[in-house]
Amino acid sequence: MPMLLEEKPDLPLEDTYKHEDDSALVTEEDNTELSFNNQVSIRDYCRQVPMVGVHTTCGEAASMLNHDQSYPCVVLGDDQNRPQGLIMREKLYRILNGRFAADLFYRKPISHVADSSPVVVDVQADAPGVIDVALSRSEEHFYDCIIITEEQRLLGVLTMRDLMSLSRRLQHEAGEERVRTITESRQEISRIHESITKLVRSAGKTGEEAKEIIHLSEQGAISLMQVEASYNRVHQHMEGQRQHASDMLNSIETGAGMARSIRSLADQSALLAMNASIEAAHAGDYGRGFQVVASEIRALAKQTREVAGDMSSLLEGIGELTRQTVELVRASAAEIDESSVHVTEGSAAFNRLSTAVEGMLHNAAHIAEEGRHTGEVAEHIRRKLEAMVSGEEI
Repeated sequence: MPMLLEEKPDLPLEDTYKHEDDSALVTEEDNTELSFNNQVSIRDYCRQVPMVGVHTTCGEAASMLNHDQSYPCVVLGDDQNRPQGLIMREKLYRILNGRFAADLFYRKPISHVADSSPVVVDVQADAPGVIDVALSRSEEHFYDCIIITEEQRLLGVLTMRDLMSLSRRLQHEAGEERVRTITESRQEISRIHESITKLVRSAGKTGEEAKEIIHLSEQGAISLMQVEASYNRVHQHMEGQRQHASDMLNSIETGAGMARSIRSLADQSALLAMNASIEAAHAGDYGRGFQVVASEIRALAKQTREVAGDMSSLLEGIGELTRQTVELVRASAAEIDESSVHVTEGSAAFNRLSTAVEGMLHNAAHIAEEGRHTGEVAEHIRRKLEAMVSGEEI
């Protein structure tokens, strides 16, 4: 005689539906790995199934499934429509079709045979994550439905067929996205290639301009060297003029001394002429002729003194002008020396500029070479992307 299954008393709700594997339950709160950015929504693939209470019998559940053959399963839930378990149609039929099944299970609560730890996901979970969860299940529950909830209440279920349809749609959209990405990348590569071409042309133009700057810098340096040489010659000439002016000033001083000596002699001659006139007066008629001579000598001495005074004044004026000329020559020489320093610095600056531009010319040539190489690589990538797009479109 076959052994009958022992009928166990009803367990409390929390014991009957205690989840044996909490990792199989993916709710809105626990879903940390599933994102919500995918455009494909699992809501579009949900199908409606009946929800029964935990005390519903196996026979009543079987009647529901017989009434509508489109139901793949029955979901167990509490009074707030929160899923607590799941029984697949095939599993329930297999249990009820066994020997003595009517006596053993028909009036038993469905909770005794239902899966108390089904996979539950929130409707906001992303589709690829749901598929990953479904594929990671054990072989025993691999083809079970996945319960979909919204705000922890039953929304519907997904069958394996639904998951396959969802996967095909994801693959199709991924392919379209890949084509769009490749097309956009090809366009970006084309723009990059165009920019690199412009960069190469600009680098070449920069190189030509750098050569022109080097040429102008060299000419500027040569011109400044010529100006510096001219300044040096002018400085030498002004030094000679200053020396001549100094010699002239010394000669003027000598002439002024001679004029003073002549004036002194004129004064002495006038004094002698006056003494001679006095002596001639004492001589009476015999001294009249000598007195005339003395008068002429006195007049000549007076004229000599006046001429010596004029000469002394003239020499003093010439001496003052000569001293001013010497000062001007000295100041001009100082200005020329300072200008020569600036010219030397300018020449050095031109040399540094020429060196810097030569470095820039070298860099421009290097940039142009690298740009040409990068352009070739970009063109190669663009052709590869075009081939990929053509392959996708075919």
